[in-house]
Amino acid sequence: MLSKRPYLIPAFYDWILDQGHVPHLVVNADAPDVMVPARFVEDGHIQLNINPSAVRDFHMDRVGISFEARFGGQPERVFVPMHAVRAIVDRDSGQGATFPDEPEETFPQSDGDREGAPAPTSSGKGRPQLRAVPGGEETASEKSGSDASAGDSPEESDGSGPDDDPPPTSPSGGGKGGPSLRVVK
Repeated sequence: MLSKRPYLIPAFYDWILDQGHVPHLVVNADAPDVMVPARFVEDGHIQLNINPSAVRDFHMDRVGISFEARFGGQPERVFVPMHAVRAIVDRDSGQGATFPDEPEETFPQSDGDREGAPAPTSSGKGRPQLRAVPGGEETASEKSGSDASAGDSPEESDGSGPDDDPPPTSPSGGGKGGPSLRVVK
């Protein structure tokens, strides 16, 4: 059976942030594949502030949590596999969740281990990427009669608003020969 930890940690993280509080992780620094600054480890554990204002390039998936943070003024890259997380807590209230030791086999070894779901492709930075999607451009004649509804005000339906019309592009959908974005309402 798979561990519940990779599902609960993101939920607690979101819950703590939604309250406007600061999430902290308690990590078993001696677990395999953990990358944390050893000089801040106490009794085999380290507590990490994972508030968005304290970290850069934060990425969390079912395999682990990675980010860059400053320790003693020096930037450090951190990676914490899910099996090494002992607790996630709200620094302000102390509420959160602690996790018992579990066999490492119960954790996904890659985010693609999820049954029936393909592994996401990434550039290694854990950041979303935009890409051009082929699609037809709607012509002005098609637009004029198709998107005005009974509840629209005249200003919205006559196309005079600043965001109503996309900039002119070539018929291929790409201005100056490249991909473009189109307005979808």
